[in-house]
Amino acid sequence: MSKCTAVLAFLFISFSTLFASSAEQLAHDGEVAFYHQNYIEARKALVPAAQQGNLQAIYLLGVMSLHGYGAPMNYKEAVRIFKLGAQRNHPNSQVALGVLMIEGIGIPQDHKTASRLLKQAAKNGNADAQLILGWLYKNGVGVKVNNTIAYALWNYVAAQGSDWARISRDEMYYELTEAELYRGQELSSNLPKLWKSVASDTPQSTKTTLKRHS
Repeated sequence: MSKCTAVLAFLFISFSTLFASSAEQLAHDGEVAFYHQNYIEARKALVPAAQQGNLQAIYLLGVMSLHGYGAPMNYKEAVRIFKLGAQRNHPNSQVALGVLMIEGIGIPQDHKTASRLLKQAAKNGNADAQLILGWLYKNGVGVKVNNTIAYALWNYVAAQGSDWARISRDEMYYELTEAELYRGQELSSNLPKLWKSVASDTPQSTKTTLKRHS
């Protein structure tokens, strides 16, 4: 590598680092303003951060459009923004877009696509996605009804401290067969198996139909 080429490469890396740092700082400043409900200042920082590709900034701008924070409420614009983040596998954007698809807000209802988005976000550790995905499996929205997976998801999220997951899990406890309960508990303690079951929608189970009794 020539000295000139090396210098150009160094400058490219330096500018790229500065560019990323600038976007992160803007996104941070915008997020602080957002949570202090200073939406005008938030937008001033979040828009350039989003233009530089910061995914959290994109997500927060979607939230602002969805709820009318600092600008008129615009569901279609919120959907457009969340799609930008979801296409780049940002879990919060995937959850937001998935929920809007389930409800048909700003976009036609599409339960299958919504479930796919929520599966991706859940697998990437998003607790909200895991909680909602449990509801999808419990009610057969975009996926086949599967109480075992629903219980496993809620049991896992409950262990992380979610009261909603704990309540949902406890409410369905006596709806499960002995086999479903055992398998659900097993899956919730073995994430690779849980995500494999979510991907296939066909967890293993035995044929027993004995319900649990109070």
